[in-house]
Amino acid sequence: MSEAQGHAVARSAEGASPCCAAPLELRGVRKLFFPGTANEVVALDGIDLEVPAGQFVSIIGSNGSGKSTLLNAVAGTFPVTAGRIVLGGRDVTRLPDYVRSRSIGRVFQDPRAGTAPDMTIEENLAISLMRTKRSGLRMGVTNKRRAVMREQLARLGMGLEDRLKAGVSKLSGGQRQAMSLLMATIVQPSLLLLDEHTAALDPKVAATIMELTGEIVTERGLTTLMVTHNMELALRYGDRLLMMHAGRVVLDLDHEQKAALQVSDLIEKFHEVAGEAFAVDRMLLDP
Repeated sequence: MSEAQGHAVARSAEGASPCCAAPLELRGVRKLFFPGTANEVVALDGIDLEVPAGQFVSIIGSNGSGKSTLLNAVAGTFPVTAGRIVLGGRDVTRLPDYVRSRSIGRVFQDPRAGTAPDMTIEENLAISLMRTKRSGLRMGVTNKRRAVMREQLARLGMGLEDRLKAGVSKLSGGQRQAMSLLMATIVQPSLLLLDEHTAALDPKVAATIMELTGEIVTERGLTTLMVTHNMELALRYGDRLLMMHAGRVVLDLDHEQKAALQVSDLIEKFHEVAGEAFAVDRMLLDP
């Protein structure tokens, strides 16, 4: 089965076309933790950001810069203190995370976070195929959906297409993270969020997952935000690079600008905009 045929089966199986990549807009987004107390933390400090539909944005920054907080704010993990978040022209600022998850795919750093370990591979994928549908009584795993699952799993090159009945808890960390990526994108999301999704993997597996990520994002034209500690990955992948510091975006580079840079250049730019040394240990060594 070709990829085009696989997508056609997916549409037939679900009774509708998958979502389209959508633009993302943040206006004056602030997030305070423990507001009004001695422990108040400004995690996001008035973020203004526009991401066109289909753009792949890599986000770097030292620990505590607000990278993961930004993804959590967009995903609806917590309410923001101020500002607006608009996805595909719809204001989602006050929508809970379970509503946003119908159009937002997400892959976490922990391979265990994106899958249900007590369920089989096909049951996990069936949940993802039904993500955009309203709840109701219906058969989760059908022959048509199994055809989609096998076609999509085959591209992972891990033999999982022949193990649909296997429990996800039996898979390796790399296999589970590949599954998480597939689950997040099998029904094309309006937005894909990648939160250091290769950081917990060994270098060889991490490289495989990143290559697969690049292929899927490019082929499907997904609007994507990828947080990473690895500066080399940030330079290699994506159409755009953002650097965060103290809850703000301090550097915004387009594809041509970042293509002309090396890691040492990024470190120097951080010194220029932040006025302090960059903690480069994890930035350079993480997979």
